[in-house]
Amino acid sequence: MLEQTYEIIRDAPAPMSWEKYAKESYEEYQSLLQNYGDDESVFQRFFEQNPSFVPGAFELSAPSGHYPFTQSLIAEPELCGGLFDRIPDFIWLAQDSLSFIPVLIEIEKPNKKTFTKAGTQTADLTQAFGQIVEWQAILNNPVNVLQFYECFKIPDWVRQKNFAPQYGLIYGRRSEFESNTLLSNKRAHLAPEGVSLISFDRLYPEPKCSDLLCTTLSHGTYTVKTVPPTYRYSPGTADNLTLVSGFATAISRMTKISPERKEFLLSRYSYWESYGKRERKGCYSLSDYE
Repeated sequence: MLEQTYEIIRDAPAPMSWEKYAKESYEEYQSLLQNYGDDESVFQRFFEQNPSFVPGAFELSAPSGHYPFTQSLIAEPELCGGLFDRIPDFIWLAQDSLSFIPVLIEIEKPNKKTFTKAGTQTADLTQAFGQIVEWQAILNNPVNVLQFYECFKIPDWVRQKNFAPQYGLIYGRRSEFESNTLLSNKRAHLAPEGVSLISFDRLYPEPKCSDLLCTTLSHGTYTVKTVPPTYRYSPGTADNLTLVSGFATAISRMTKISPERKEFLLSRYSYWESYGKRERKGCYSLSDYE
């Protein structure tokens, strides 16, 4: 019989509660939409700080119960060999028991229009769709899929799954079309096949993402950029700590948590990283975290 081989510190300083985080981050997001709708870079930074707002961690269509590979949202990854002329703003390496589902996300500044005054699709939206269709064409080529695996250091056990990428475009505001039935119906049919068109107003923090990081990818190395204030260590996800670098440095940059919580995370990092490297981890409870 398998035995538990880890220890949980039950009286650890608490992370920010999900309820508090969701409320405060959503209020911040709404303020940004109101005041910085013409500045895409503001939202790039916000999503890097708040990965739970970016759809696709558990797929875009039928939600998976599996964490994405590296347990992180990858921001503007550096792709070896120039696989894409323009790199995605974000990628989730989502997966389920049968499929490996990279989710490529493009964002545009929120105030870009979907329709012209004549009710036709704008050139900005056409250009954004064209970028994603180009990614689709590239990843339909088996040679490029192999290059993608190499760039992202995808292990053999993941490569054995069905490769089924998904694509999302975060674009525009609901206020442009929600009061016009014709435009609302039109918008529902604008996206090319296989592309999800998502307005900025649809985004809300996803509770299943409370422990997900944001990383960058350069020369095959995943480096942690941000750790959310809701993050918790757990035996079921400790192996992901072995896939990334710079985790302790990112903890030092964390905001919205107490100094005691930050110190605790730093002090326990080496323990959980070491646990993640074990070949035999024994059994664990899904409710165990600290």
